[in-house]
Formats: sequence, C-alpha cells, structure tokens
Amino acid sequence: MQPFELISINHLNAIVDGYDATVEHLCTVFDAQVNLPIPGNPDNPDDTDACLITVGDVIFELFAPRRRGERGQGRLLERFGDHYVGVEYRVPDVAVARERCAGLDVRIINDLGRFFHTYPGSCLGISWELWDGDWREHLGGDGPGPLHPRAYWRDQPLGLDGLDRVSVAVRDLEPAIDRLSAVTGASVLERTGHPQAVAAGASFQLGDTVFELLAPTSDGPVSAHLDRNGEGIRSTVFKVLDLGRLEKHLTEKGLDLVPGDRENTLAVRAEQNHNLLFEFAE
Repeated sequence: MQPFELISINHLNAIVDGYDATVEHLCTVFDAQVNLPIPGNPDNPDDTDACLITVGDVIFELFAPRRRGERGQGRLLERFGDHYVGVEYRVPDVAVARERCAGLDVRIINDLGRFFHTYPGSCLGISWELWDGDWREHLGGDGPGPLHPRAYWRDQPLGLDGLDRVSVAVRDLEPAIDRLSAVTGASVLERTGHPQAVAAGASFQLGDTVFELLAPTSDGPVSAHLDRNGEGIRSTVFKVLDLGRLEKHLTEKGLDLVPGDRENTLAVRAEQNHNLLFEFAE
C-alpha cells in the first residue's frame, strides 16, 4: 500500500453560502485578492460559482452553490453551511496518485482527468484534490491572474506572512494518526496539549505544510466543531509579523478576536468569517 506523494499545497477548499458576499467580506477585511473567477453556467440555477482568492499568500478556492439541494455541493451547503471541505495538493503524477486510491481505500468522487477529488469520509473528513500542476506558476507571469509575492502581504496592515499550519478536528487521535500516516506516508512530528481548545494534538509535515490533528479531551471548542461539522479541516493558521498590529487592524474592521487553539495565538470568530476559522500566530 503506497501512500500519496504530497509536494505542496495549491489551495484550501471551502463551500460558502453566497459568492458575492463572501468575496466582498474577504476583500474588505483581509485585503484578499481575487486571482481567478470561475463562474458557473448562467442558465443553470443549480450550478456553482467559484474562484481562486488569496489571503496573506494562502490561496483558497471558494465554491458557492447557487442554492441548497439534495446533491453535490448544494447538499453539503444544506447540511453544514459554510465550511472547509478539503485541500488541493500538488503531486508528482496525478495518474499514479489515482492508481493508489484503491490500495489506500480512498474513494474518488469527482475525476476530471487532469485532477480528481476524493470522498471526505475516506480520510478524516478531508476531500483531497490531487493535481500535478502548480497554481502559483499558473497565476503568475502570463497566467490568468496576478499573484502577489509574500513580501506584499507582509507590508499590508495585517502583516500576514504565509501559512503556519492547517488544523484538522478528529474524534479519536490515535486512529486518526494511523489513518493520516497510511494515506500520506508521514509520521508524527510532535504531540502537544491544547488547554485552550480542550484538545490533544499531533502534527505532521505534509509536503511543504504542517497539518495538526486535534482531538477533544472534553467538552470545548474542538468538540463543538465536531458536533456541528464532523471531522475535517477546522482552521487556517496564518503566520503574522505582529499580533498586536493585527488585532488593532481587525478590531477597527469591527471583528472580535478571541484566543486561538494554541497559546499566543488569536482567532477571528468563525461566525464573523463565513464560518471559516482563521487563526494567527507570530
């Protein structure tokens, strides 16, 4: 059983309720940059509008179903509301990754040839979108849209400096560690306790990015996330140059900042950010 070979994150994926409102919010509050609009079929009321959008040198793909429904992303919106659904990773060879799914007991639910998505229930509630391309190359130069260098985001009022880690809420830590190790081939970097989140954690290096599994040790923020959304990506954790500077800027924007899942971190309340938890760590 050979695992996926993950090189680097292309983008985090989220389903949101309302394309225009979500994009306007991210641009107004976080100075986000829309890199590639992906409009749906204008004649199909059940289609989905999407885009690639960058915040602090982290690319997101937003999927906004035009209405809730019984199938596809409309069904996920109806069930969970706005939420992280998965992540796109660059792999050396998408055909090889596709072949490995059967041996890993990972089900493919959407195969578009050049890339494919996996069923979230196959691995900790994460839909893995695997592709052998690199969006950072496609969004630069003569590509479909510009991509600011990291220095640009450092100089903005928020002082964002890229991706620190991605946190994933799981019910039971040890089985989750075993499953993520089997699918990705990665081993545990560090085990940590998180009193603020009432959770125990285990970190992995997946390509160029750290993923941290968080399992509740009692009732608290992580257990509440699991009750609402089930297992899956819980938060994007940004590196930031100065937490005080960031807090001042976001407070002036009308947001309430609260302690994050780790000590010396801050977070924007998910309900003030289309249910997408953003955390910030110096």
